[in-house]
Amino acid sequence: MTYKYYTADAFTDQAFHGVPLPVFPDASGLSDEKMLQIASELSTSSTIFLTATDEKNSYNIRVFSKEKELPAVVHSILAASYILAETKTVELVQKHTLITLTSSFKDHEHTVNSYVSKNKDGSTGIVQQTYDTHAAIDYYTPTKEELAAMLSLSPADIGFDKYRSLIVSCGVPYLVVPIKSYTAIREAKFNEAAWSNSSAPSSLSQEILLFANNTDDNPADFHARLLGPAIAHNEDPPIGGAISAFASHICDHPFIQAGTHVFGIQRGANDARKSMFYVEMDNKQSKDLTIRVAGHAVLMSEASIKID
Repeated sequence: MTYKYYTADAFTDQAFHGVPLPVFPDASGLSDEKMLQIASELSTSSTIFLTATDEKNSYNIRVFSKEKELPAVVHSILAASYILAETKTVELVQKHTLITLTSSFKDHEHTVNSYVSKNKDGSTGIVQQTYDTHAAIDYYTPTKEELAAMLSLSPADIGFDKYRSLIVSCGVPYLVVPIKSYTAIREAKFNEAAWSNSSAPSSLSQEILLFANNTDDNPADFHARLLGPAIAHNEDPPIGGAISAFASHICDHPFIQAGTHVFGIQRGANDARKSMFYVEMDNKQSKDLTIRVAGHAVLMSEASIKID
């Protein structure tokens, strides 16, 4: 049987930027084993498989890396929603068309509402998704000197504007570290020996989210990057899974007032697959947080794969 798939660059409006993600709009009949084999064959960070439900504009979503099944996070939801609209699998009959995507990763059912905008010329516009999250925050983190060592930076590079390092989990724990400059984030290199000798491994966090408010003449408010023991030195992976933790970290800052806040986040250097996230959050000054994440995508390729 032949299955058609499309590749979208997610969280960008420019070709060859953002995160390249293959999407199968109709994965009916594919077993878990076949989906994993296909993801391994395509060899991207994530491959997305969709199957329609009985409800209008409603789909089940499965996401696989080359090695295993993954949760459906914001870049997967964006790519799936965009491809469904761009291929007219879902017709954009309204200015903002709702697509419902349900994941049952590890038997935990999670539904995300994704709204796809229609441009004046009828083309696919920005995609916005909504999440209700709950954060667990641990204030016990490695020292500034330990953080600097594990990031191959100077202690002076750690921290800005009274932001402090926190371990934040909205399901998956991240060590979130404020960095003084965009330049320092781009120069950071993970030092596994320093990591192992610090208190970080005991936190169960396996990834470090670095962020700075210096975005090198970019319109974003923050620049962010993931590092960690499972991330290659030359890799700049998607940060979609960490967006909820990052927003919760921002809300924990003592100077962030209650109410709705809007900000942009850049991932990737300006000349190297830059991604742009637009985040709106409703800060209730509690660990419960509603966030809306928006971004663009670009259709890059159309192909098919034959499965025996």
